[in-house]
Amino acid sequence: MSNFPKNIDTDAELYKVADDTDEVIAAHHNALAEAVKAIEEKLGVDGSAIVESFDYILKQLAIKSVPAQGGQRVVNMFVNADGKLHVDYDDGGD
Repeated sequence: MSNFPKNIDTDAELYKVADDTDEVIAAHHNALAEAVKAIEEKLGVDGSAIVESFDYILKQLAIKSVPAQGGQRVVNMFVNADGKLHVDYDDGGD
């Protein structure tokens, strides 16, 4: 089982093996799969709602860094398919 993100995994968790010395077993593959899943959860998917994910945190920081426009505050930001940044503003209410 992976220790990430609370701690960095070591060879004890990720089973370092050597050619012609160690037999590769399912536990070796499973440990790597668990580590990859832990990394993916921490990074987050595009538009992640998981508040601990980097995607969510960075999006919130970006939204807060864009100034209000005409009394409207930023509520969402994303990159369009053409690679251009798109900013959504609220309707001006509280």
